[in-house]
Amino acid sequence: MRGLAGLLDRITPWLVEVGSWVFGGLLALNLVVIAALITVGPADAAVLVGVVAFACALPLDVTGLLLLRLIKDVRDVPIDDLTLQAFREAQFPNIEAYFPARRDREAVNQRRSRVILGYTVVIGILSSTLTLTGLTASLWHMARWVAELFIATTVLSAVLLVASMAHSLPPESEAEKELKRRLETQEHG
Repeated sequence: MRGLAGLLDRITPWLVEVGSWVFGGLLALNLVVIAALITVGPADAAVLVGVVAFACALPLDVTGLLLLRLIKDVRDVPIDDLTLQAFREAQFPNIEAYFPARRDREAVNQRRSRVILGYTVVIGILSSTLTLTGLTASLWHMARWVAELFIATTVLSAVLLVASMAHSLPPESEAEKELKRRLETQEHG
């Protein structure tokens, strides 16, 4: 777990950048499509479902963008130090008790980033699901077969993504094979 936490800390800037692109893209898509659907009006159930899904996804996209920006700003701007200094200058009594010790601040910031990234992933999943629902409903309004084809190609895309990731992994090294053999022998022995 410590190894995964360390990896997450190292790739957080990349995750923030990619996540910002994802949320920005979802936000733009939702705004464009919902604008078109609003002009159609509640023509049928598919349009209504599409509008509701896009309307629910919009605040999630904005929240995801804000949380990712918060991670970046907290890393780039020493907000705890600035806040502590401002309250010290205002002579707030015992202000140090409300802040972690200087030696603990980096660990607190890393934990904060991990927690916010976790929430952002959940928000991204919800927003993506709502956006896909809205797109499917909008396409269903055009023709059922178009929506079905969209669902099929979305599933195919996900399968291809997972397959490409699995096939791009390096082959097992001899040391890894030996380790697996030893572990298997221990389990059976």
